[in-house]
Amino acid sequence: MSRERVIDEVPSAVMAFFSFRSFRTRLLVFLLALLLPVLLGIYIFVNRENNQYTTDTIDSYLELGADVFDFTREEHKNTLLTITSTMTRDWGFRNAFGTGDPYTIIDAADNILLRSLGAADMMLISSMDGEVIIDTKTQGFEHLEGEWLALMEAAANSDNGIGDAIINVLGVPYQITVIPLFLPTPVAWIFGGFPLDNDFTDTVKQSIVSDVSIVEYRNGFGAEAGASINASEVEVIASTLQPADQLRLTEQLQLTGMTYTDTQRIVLADGEYGTLMRSLYGEPGAPLQIVAVIQKSYNENIENLEAFQRVLLQFYLAVLALSLIAVIFLARSVTRPILDLAIRVKHIEEGDYGQSVKVRGKDEISQLAGSVNNMALGLAEKEKVRDLLGKVVSHEIAEELLSKKIELGGEERIVTVLFADIKGFTTLCETSAPEEVLTILNRYLSEITKVIEDNHGVVDKYTGDSVMALFGAPLTRPNDAENAVRAGLAIAKCMVELNSINRAEGVALMEAGIGIHTGLVVAGNLGSQNRLNYTVIGDSVNLSARLEGLTRKYNTPNIVSETCRQHVPGFVYQELDIVQVAGKSEPVRIYQVIGAPEDVTAQQQETLSVFAQALAMYRAQKWAQATQLFESLQHALPASERAESLYSVYLERMSYLHKRDLPKDWDGVFVFDRK
Repeated sequence: MSRERVIDEVPSAVMAFFSFRSFRTRLLVFLLALLLPVLLGIYIFVNRENNQYTTDTIDSYLELGADVFDFTREEHKNTLLTITSTMTRDWGFRNAFGTGDPYTIIDAADNILLRSLGAADMMLISSMDGEVIIDTKTQGFEHLEGEWLALMEAAANSDNGIGDAIINVLGVPYQITVIPLFLPTPVAWIFGGFPLDNDFTDTVKQSIVSDVSIVEYRNGFGAEAGASINASEVEVIASTLQPADQLRLTEQLQLTGMTYTDTQRIVLADGEYGTLMRSLYGEPGAPLQIVAVIQKSYNENIENLEAFQRVLLQFYLAVLALSLIAVIFLARSVTRPILDLAIRVKHIEEGDYGQSVKVRGKDEISQLAGSVNNMALGLAEKEKVRDLLGKVVSHEIAEELLSKKIELGGEERIVTVLFADIKGFTTLCETSAPEEVLTILNRYLSEITKVIEDNHGVVDKYTGDSVMALFGAPLTRPNDAENAVRAGLAIAKCMVELNSINRAEGVALMEAGIGIHTGLVVAGNLGSQNRLNYTVIGDSVNLSARLEGLTRKYNTPNIVSETCRQHVPGFVYQELDIVQVAGKSEPVRIYQVIGAPEDVTAQQQETLSVFAQALAMYRAQKWAQATQLFESLQHALPASERAESLYSVYLERMSYLHKRDLPKDWDGVFVFDRK
């Protein structure tokens, strides 16, 4: 059959699918979906890292600039200290001071300031008690006051008699140093200082290649944290910035809620600047503060970053274009044979395994075509086996057998085993025709199987009217034991519905006995090489079967082991007894599952409490008290249920136990030597 004829026979919907969503288109879309996020992710990552690098670089420049600013100021302070110290040893100045004439002293001081070559700009001399003798700046006060007096007192209290501080002198912040004048005893204080003005900021800028400003602000900390200080409250005292940029600085500088380690971004005329502050005068919250502001432009780094981004974007576009061209050529070479394979796979999907596809050549696509044909044959055979196997064993076991290499042997697993059996089935067989019994049994097994599978269990086998179910094999779930308990309760409800049908048909009513135990089993394939059966074996399986048999002994709908109860603590249980079943040497504590806590009534809780008391009296060999409690429980039942109740079991047992000479440490274990 030609390819054109095959295509003509493909349904129109399939043709539409391959016409509008061709392999070529999907390959292109896939490439774009793969490349674009990767390229975008790389672009974003590189861009973010470059931005972070730019920020870190500017921050490092600012930190270095601030350190250089501090270093420059410290050097000027040292120079100033040297000059003032020189005055105390200068013979001419000492003679001038000895005259006591203020004009002579101020002339000597001006001479020393002139010789300092700009290292000192002002000088003030006061007596030891703070009376001003001379002041080269003529500030107008006769006695030291405020910060001047505080600086003098700080120097007097220091170990070396020297002090320094930044003091506002006629609206300009000055770095002031004070030392005593000895003749030979201290006779005066000499204050020397230099201004932190434009000359000083220009000097610092030459060293750090960053702009420097000295900013004064008053009452600036009254605003809320993070708010900009009003320009009227901020004044630039000295700066390397242009006047317009100084105004922008005062408008944008964040002075509240910031620390001196925080970098700010401020936009000036030629772009964005990183900004770092250094405290010069005043503590946070003081009426007056003076700070140094170091600024470094981002422009150079941003220009380099933008150039790199352009190159990176061009590279990405080139990679994308070349990839698209390569994919188009690749798609064209494989579109036709892939279309044939797609049509074949579509037929296989619809269950048509009979047709085959032919692709010329010996490349990978030809090999794929051969594999598809072989796969179709294998699927046809496997579908037959699956269909047949699914009718013999459960779906999960069928999948287990089909998905793995079938061989004898097994593995140890923790599995919850459930046995369900019809009570009174023998009577039903004796009173009903065989066809009717088979109909009732199949209806019962179908409903029980549905309940088990709805609770994620697997039916292992049917033995007459008995069902063996597994929870934890071949598939394991974290709540297998809980699923088994829920299945047991659901089976009891299901029996009520089945009995309503039996009652309507005039058939004998049935009750189910359910035994559940959680334990270690061996799960796997048993049998011979020619015939296998997936099942579980072990002592746990036998115990589950024994517990199901005990439901007839104790007249209860279900019995679970203590191990199962420990795996599923979220239900209400009634302890029944401690027993030693046939074939086991160790006793087992057994329980009845009453139901979920929300489904148990207050009356049921009261009954359970009384039964627990009665059981405790029984084990303590207090026969009279136990008998009284069990009889009270039995009398609470309808008359028709008293003879075959759980309480009648204990009343009958105590009728002969009290006559025996039991040991004082009797453990209450009841031994069943028959199945």
